[in-house]
Amino acid sequence: MPQIIITSSSSSIHEAVRELRACNAKLTRWLLPGVGLASTEGTWDVTSAAFITDPPIWIRHVHPVQASGPLYNDARDLMHFEALIEPALMELDTAGTFSVQVRLLGEEIRWQYSRFDVSERLAAHVMSWGAELDVRDPFQVLSVTCSPNEVFIGLSRAQDNLSNWAGGERRFRREPDQISRAEFKLLEALETFRIDLPASGTALDLGAAPGGWTRLLAGKGLNIVAVDPAELDPRAAALRNVRHIRKMIQETKFSEKFDMVLNDMRMDARDAARILVSLADHLKPGGIVISTLKLPETHTGETAAAALEILKQRFVRLGARQLFHNRSEITVALSVKA
Repeated sequence: MPQIIITSSSSSIHEAVRELRACNAKLTRWLLPGVGLASTEGTWDVTSAAFITDPPIWIRHVHPVQASGPLYNDARDLMHFEALIEPALMELDTAGTFSVQVRLLGEEIRWQYSRFDVSERLAAHVMSWGAELDVRDPFQVLSVTCSPNEVFIGLSRAQDNLSNWAGGERRFRREPDQISRAEFKLLEALETFRIDLPASGTALDLGAAPGGWTRLLAGKGLNIVAVDPAELDPRAAALRNVRHIRKMIQETKFSEKFDMVLNDMRMDARDAARILVSLADHLKPGGIVISTLKLPETHTGETAAAALEILKQRFVRLGARQLFHNRSEITVALSVKA
């Protein structure tokens, strides 16, 4: 049977397995918590099409397995990789660009080579077939997943892997003015859900403190109404296009309409969904919502599904994913219904 490698948060493996079953795939075993080998009933094209048609929430990244073999963790592996990728290269589109993504699993393993060593060697081999290397925006990706004793290799279109980043691990460089780690969540959401910010307008930021999301969007030219009883970081509070309302959202009323509503409040996902529904009339036509939904340790999937059902009352879902920078939460992107 065809095989695939999937990646999810180690805390969401049960939800990821359920999503596999929905695509007629079955987990074979976990290579590590959150990195699994699965078998599929259909071909890679059928499986990837199912993921694109109904994008998963908990599975962050997927790639086909067209070849696999043992690892020795020494110089023999580099030559072994070149031989193993030959079946995958039969699928290579030489008219399209490519990149090589390598994952070396197991922090406790002292690998005798680096990801760069593997990717550099394999990239040179693929280029000898006539394809052009493009690490930033490739058309296709040669994925190499190394567990302590085995390697799994597959070639696929970048758009079929659910994420352009190996294992869905999107990393950002920390900026000098960064206020909080939460800023990475917003940056990843905008990229993952392909959301273009309006050139101007007003955004409502719920649970704004300490002000990371406020700072990011204010820097893009938006006016921000930041709602949080806690103080904002001085770097956000001092911005001219930021107005801070030091109240709970339940105590706040608005007369204006917004181009965007952001939410990162620490509350049950279902309560947050109800608040967003109550604010739908304050969104302009075509208005966008980006919200985290906080989830409990148990009944995680059921709670997320209940919150998404509540949101359906007033919103169209543009995307929902447990992003790399999420913890016990998922992030959703919504547009208000006409």
